[in-house]
Amino acid sequence: MRVAVLRCERLPRFVTWEISDVESLFGDDRRLIEAFAERGVDAEPVAWSDPAADWRAYDAAVLRSTWDYVDRPARFLETAAAIERSGCMLLNPPDAVRWNADKRYLDDLDRLGVPIVPLVRGTPADATRIRAAITDSGWRELVLKPAVGVGGSGVVRTDLASLEDVLQAIPSGTEVMVQPFVDAILDEGELSFIFVGGALSHVLRKRPAKGDFRAHGIYGGTVVAAAASAGDAAEVEAMLARLPFDLLYARFDVVRVDGRLAVLELELIEPMLYFDLAPGSAGRLADATLARLAGA
Repeated sequence: MRVAVLRCERLPRFVTWEISDVESLFGDDRRLIEAFAERGVDAEPVAWSDPAADWRAYDAAVLRSTWDYVDRPARFLETAAAIERSGCMLLNPPDAVRWNADKRYLDDLDRLGVPIVPLVRGTPADATRIRAAITDSGWRELVLKPAVGVGGSGVVRTDLASLEDVLQAIPSGTEVMVQPFVDAILDEGELSFIFVGGALSHVLRKRPAKGDFRAHGIYGGTVVAAAASAGDAAEVEAMLARLPFDLLYARFDVVRVDGRLAVLELELIEPMLYFDLAPGSAGRLADATLARLAGA
């Protein structure tokens, strides 16, 4: 049995991550490959964009550190389709990947009854409409994000007075979404609930570095294992149950808004799962992958 652990060929072109050891970003990949080896399975890292990759040679391809898909989203989705046609099992499944590749999925979550942090979307040409919608909503502090992005790249914290200047600095055809800044990120922090094989594997608490607002370790923020209350776990499990996909893994990034958890991001393609903070979690993902293959 052979498994391809899909990674990026390079970091995204617009990435601003300041990290001394880039390879340390791929620790999750290494731990997963080691977990497969412990189970007698030949797993290897493969760049999703490698033109020489023969997907027919693999039983499964597990999406992991494919961060540079944001530079070539159409080609990435073509590759996902090619893997599916080859008979290799793509995990997460292609329909979930296509859906999750653009942050329009948040609109679908809202329609499915999953609480989300509210948003307004559009391009710089829609500045007047965006500003009017935000004025009506009463949001003061804002966060602007690209519709396709990873790792906090291109995310800007601003306010209504400065929003138009921020939008004018963005290429005219670029779709963005604007959300209210949630103060809970600075105190309670952002919570990440990681599910593997449909079951809750582990929970993380992420807080931004002093003077920053992005709850990512790559920007100096802290990421630690957390114990979720039974009520919080039940809330996020209910969110997962509303999704129309059979997922190998999912990472729900949530923040507390008005007393309940709301989704900031749902990561199904390339989330860091922080296996180092949850002993046994890499093995759980390997076991869940093998169970999918056994049931195919």
